[in-house]
Amino acid sequence: MMTHVLEGVGTLVVAGDGREELVQGWRSEADRLWEELQEACRVRGVQFVALTGNHDPEASTEGWLSLSDDRILVTHGDMIYETASPWSRELFERRTLVQELLDSRECQNLHDRWECALEVGKLLRPNSKMAPNFLGYLKLAFWPPERLIEVGKVWAGFAQEGDRFLERFQQEAEVLVCGHFHRSGKFSVGDRSVWNTGSLMKMSKGLAVDFDGKNLSFHPIHLNS
Repeated sequence: MMTHVLEGVGTLVVAGDGREELVQGWRSEADRLWEELQEACRVRGVQFVALTGNHDPEASTEGWLSLSDDRILVTHGDMIYETASPWSRELFERRTLVQELLDSRECQNLHDRWECALEVGKLLRPNSKMAPNFLGYLKLAFWPPERLIEVGKVWAGFAQEGDRFLERFQQEAEVLVCGHFHRSGKFSVGDRSVWNTGSLMKMSKGLAVDFDGKNLSFHPIHLNS
């Protein structure tokens, strides 16, 4: 448990994908660790706030958090693209089903968009268990080859897509804080910025975003600390 992350924290916001609910064989362990995290917060007097992600649609009844008079929007990131995860292997297999869902929904506001993202996430539920070794992980991550093209497009363009998302659903927002895309850092788009927390998965870097009531800052999360 990364209890060092809680030092000096008043409120911990888990911006989605804090646990795994959809992959076969991971749910029981994910639930146990989730409970441990909440207990660690209770012991330290830290308020615990969870948002949903595409891997944990049951983690919360909230999909976003607005801060600083709606100047900052925090969400997992699966709401940014209509198809939630454009690089998803399952999307290649179920695109028709996803498009039928999108055609049947009308998204007028953030709540509509969030509900749609939850439904798309359920349609893209993985069929298989996670890979048991590194080579298997690489195969799951990058097969079929067309996924690499989509990953490249999203890595290059998610900040711009985030800006368009804010323009449509929360125009007053100047900052978008998200994860989902596994590319950590701060990205400027015009007068807005997109802060991405990355990921604690293999071949990625996880960052925590600190908010002191006025300003945002990053610090790295070390799994072995």
